[in-house]
Amino acid sequence: MSKKRGLFAALRYKPHSEKWSRLMPIAVFGLALIFAIYEIFMLFVTTVLDYDEYARAASSQQWRLLSYSSDRGQIYDTNGIPLASNTYDYTVVCTPRMVTSKNLSRESIINGFINILGVTFEKMDSILPVDPTDTDDPKVLVQGCDICKNVSVEKKDELAAFLDEYQIGGISFIAVPQRYYNYGSLAAQVLGFARNDGEAVKGLYGLEAYYNQTLSGSTGYRYSEVDVATGGVLPYSAATSESAVDGKNLMLNIDVSIQRIAEEACRNAYDKYKPRDGICAIVLNPYTGAIYAMVSMPDFDLNDPYAMPFSVEEEEWEEMEYNDQIQYIMGNCWRNRCVSDTYEPGSTFKALTTCIAMEENLTYEDEIFSDAPIQLTASHTISCWLQKSHHYNHGEETLFKAFQNSCNPIFAQLAERIGLTKYYKYVHMLGFYDTTGIDLPAEGKGIFHKNPQNVDLAVLSYGESSTVTPIQLVMSYCAIINGGDLLVPHIVKCITDSEGNIVDEIEPEVVRTVFSDNTCARVRKMLEAVVTDGTGTAGQVPGYQVAGKTSTSTIDSGALRGAHVLSFSCYAPADDPQIAVLVVLNKPLNNSVGSAAAASTAANIVAGTLTYMGIPRVFTEEEYTKLLKKYYVQYVIGKNASDAASQISINGQTPIYGIEDMDPEAIIGSTYPDYSHTLYSSGIVVLYPEGVTEDQMLTTRVPNMSGMSAIECIEACKQLKLNCLVEGDVTGVCVSQSVSIGATVPAGEIIKVTLVENATVTPGPDGGNPDGADDGEGEDGVITNNGEGDDDNNVG
Repeated sequence: MSKKRGLFAALRYKPHSEKWSRLMPIAVFGLALIFAIYEIFMLFVTTVLDYDEYARAASSQQWRLLSYSSDRGQIYDTNGIPLASNTYDYTVVCTPRMVTSKNLSRESIINGFINILGVTFEKMDSILPVDPTDTDDPKVLVQGCDICKNVSVEKKDELAAFLDEYQIGGISFIAVPQRYYNYGSLAAQVLGFARNDGEAVKGLYGLEAYYNQTLSGSTGYRYSEVDVATGGVLPYSAATSESAVDGKNLMLNIDVSIQRIAEEACRNAYDKYKPRDGICAIVLNPYTGAIYAMVSMPDFDLNDPYAMPFSVEEEEWEEMEYNDQIQYIMGNCWRNRCVSDTYEPGSTFKALTTCIAMEENLTYEDEIFSDAPIQLTASHTISCWLQKSHHYNHGEETLFKAFQNSCNPIFAQLAERIGLTKYYKYVHMLGFYDTTGIDLPAEGKGIFHKNPQNVDLAVLSYGESSTVTPIQLVMSYCAIINGGDLLVPHIVKCITDSEGNIVDEIEPEVVRTVFSDNTCARVRKMLEAVVTDGTGTAGQVPGYQVAGKTSTSTIDSGALRGAHVLSFSCYAPADDPQIAVLVVLNKPLNNSVGSAAAASTAANIVAGTLTYMGIPRVFTEEEYTKLLKKYYVQYVIGKNASDAASQISINGQTPIYGIEDMDPEAIIGSTYPDYSHTLYSSGIVVLYPEGVTEDQMLTTRVPNMSGMSAIECIEACKQLKLNCLVEGDVTGVCVSQSVSIGATVPAGEIIKVTLVENATVTPGPDGGNPDGADDGEGEDGVITNNGEGDDDNNVG
């Protein structure tokens, strides 16, 4: 009994129970406190540290964001003609398991996509499941994927018709904004290009890149509260919204017509002379710095910038690796040579040296100089070009004559008088140590000595030992033309909003005045004489007085030793300048080609541009005589086409291949006209290989020359690959022509026109032609070969 009592007593006795009962509330309180601290900490993390994340998560359930895209601004020429517009292409997407048809098998569907989109079988096979109901196939589980990007509207419509015809499901089209260039390669390096990067269309090059922010605009949005359960917008909830703002438009100083004239002249020169480093040309207003045309060859198609450029043969292109193709395009075609390339300005710099000397009253036009060689150093002698080529010089001559003859020693003497410090001060003032500030990306600047010595001064006086960019050189010439002001060149004329209202007009900007008007007027007279009687006669344009300076800068060392950089900087009309023009022909393949090549190219640009601008031609008696001087067609039968073309060109006549893709090694069997005929230097001679019959000859149609002047008749015929023979009073206008208007004749046919002074042309029955013949509207000017248009046979 006592043992049981002791056992129960032992069970009842808990020495720690009182302690535990005291600790229990403390433990519970501690746990509660820890939990409270954790909750407070998590609340702090949620509402402070990770506020953005959780707020965004809650917002995504309670609010809906709708975006509104903006349209990219367009680019127009100076007359409002669109050059860069907006368009769309499409991305074809699919839900693979749903791409089925009751009418076509899987293989037939795949073949349809291959034929229309050009995708590979392997790609389509990797997308479409064999059995759309097989859930073990990973392709069945794919909710959506791209089939093809950058699909044109035409291809999209063709595919949509295919899908509709065979009731194929699971395909959708996503419209993707893109850029479209209305004139393909026109002004390619100036405009540049833009592409959609998946978010928006962004400028990558040229004006598109330089003015990207201006053109882009801003995206709009609407932020609305929605019902979480239904997803619908709550009716009384105030939405936050911002309207999309379309990009602004650019209106350029570039004129499509002048750009075309300049590009045609440069392309012909490129084909003819094959310059290793291309050709470039700039046409601008010398009083405002407005750029009317800017050409860099070779160029490229803005709508397909990675495609084969015209400067490469197809076989050569296909042999290139892809990376080599890209490097070629970027290095030769995309680069704007007018603003990025540098070259030795050569004799064009002599006009600036003369300006500096006259501005400092250190010389005058009739001062007598000797162009005897100057021993500059033990290894360097400055000699006249005549000394180098014929081993004698001009001897004593006036500065005016030395300028015409382009004698290097005279300008070295002028530079010595000016002095090192003062001469380079003017070089700085003319902007050659800085960029011009033109509104284009990647502008370079010339390379000049940081610490020039006397020898550098001497050779720079005639444009060697330093380099300039074409835009720098032509802007320095504008200073001479406009009376001494160095200007900032501008591509863009104004910026407009989407309604066409001008929001920013680019005004002419004078950097500084470098020369006095008197100095410039004196040097302009000397520039006129260079083209009239000096080294620049190839730059003459009948009816327009041209003034300018030629340059031939020779590579003296390296693999290209003996190659030349040829240039001609000019303006016209000389008595009332409307345009300044610079042409740079960089290292023609034939090292014997001289500066006349650049001058004649510039002359073609001047003639076309001033005619387009409506500037009347004024002919001197001497110009008329020269214009109408006739030469016999050269006898070239039996020669290969290349040699024959060179011989035909001796008197300035233009050879044309009469067969498309004619082999330069083909033996000439006939010419039209033949060697018994005489033509003007502007004449056309068509070359045919042996075996060509009369019905295979190139044909064209006769234009309406009623009321035209002599030069207009000649140019109208030449444009259509015809020859013109002027009879009657050369100062009059055309009253009749030997072949009916609109008649089809062989290319090279001689059309006689009769001109009468002060004649009044009476319209014919058709409202405009004296003889009532077809006026040639519509199809006139189409040159045919067996009925097909062909204007690609000009011989380079």
